[in-house]
Amino acid sequence: MASRSLGFLIAILACTCAVSALAARDLTDDLSMVARHEQWMAKYGRVYNDVAEKAQRLEVFKANVAFIELVNAGNDKFSLEANQFADMTVDEFRAAHTGYKPVPANKGRTTQFKYANVSLDALPASMDWRAKGAVTPIKDQGQCGCCWAFSTVASVEGIVKLSTGKLISLSEQELVDCDVDGMDQGCEGGLMDNAFEFIIDNGGLTTEGNYPYTGTDDSCNSNKESNDVASIKGYEDVPSNDETSLLKAVAAQPVSIAVDGGDNLFRFYKGGVLSGACGTELDHGIAAVGYGITSDGTKFWLMKNSWGTSWGEKGFIRMERDIADEEGLCGLAMQPSYPTA
Repeated sequence: MASRSLGFLIAILACTCAVSALAARDLTDDLSMVARHEQWMAKYGRVYNDVAEKAQRLEVFKANVAFIELVNAGNDKFSLEANQFADMTVDEFRAAHTGYKPVPANKGRTTQFKYANVSLDALPASMDWRAKGAVTPIKDQGQCGCCWAFSTVASVEGIVKLSTGKLISLSEQELVDCDVDGMDQGCEGGLMDNAFEFIIDNGGLTTEGNYPYTGTDDSCNSNKESNDVASIKGYEDVPSNDETSLLKAVAAQPVSIAVDGGDNLFRFYKGGVLSGACGTELDHGIAAVGYGITSDGTKFWLMKNSWGTSWGEKGFIRMERDIADEEGLCGLAMQPSYPTA
């Protein structure tokens, strides 16, 4: 009986030690994550209103870091990082840093596509419009849901360079303030095709220097609006869900693209060629400014984003092309369009 009691006591002590060890490990992990969060806050200058908000943001941060580390452990094509958006939920992020409104069902897409008969054999194996002087430096939309304006401006800057020989940084803020009579509603979201229509009707778009970006919804400044310096004649939509047609267009000029930018793979992108199971809930406008192929044979699109140079590859992202899904990675082939001059 004494032997049985002693065995039971030993078992209890062993169990207690195991639980204590587990608790100690959990505490260490928690302290480590708290320290990482503090370092992250210092890096990005994040300050919270009170202790309760900080605790809430820590939990969001922990969940996002867990996702990032899980993805990074399972692939070698690209990497994610706990960037400036790491303490935001998906819904918060979509509301503040995207802003694309998908084409409504009652709005038809254009049917003319001037690159339809271009031979694939005639296309260069790679293209980088940055190297050809048709891409302005990376910009940052901040906490204004006007990605649509940045995507529009990027493709217009490209066609203006190709048609005039001049690379001019154009004004997103003019679109945010003045293109407000239809679907486009400044920081509340918009659509690139509608912005092209505004530029055509408006007689052009002024420079960023003349009408600088503020990241807020302001009243249209008609004096600055009248100093329009860059114009387009029209725009066309690339056939939907057709990466071959998109390749023909991007070989000729920068193209406006809609993607699921709220997907965590896209949001936390650090570098490499993004691939994998990305969503197709179109909510973010970017611009395709090239394409290529890596040394291991992976084909990719080169995209310009509007989240500053600290995001991705100095503000750019490479996304895998010619994947099995006809919508393209993150829906990039679903609703592309470009201006004509």
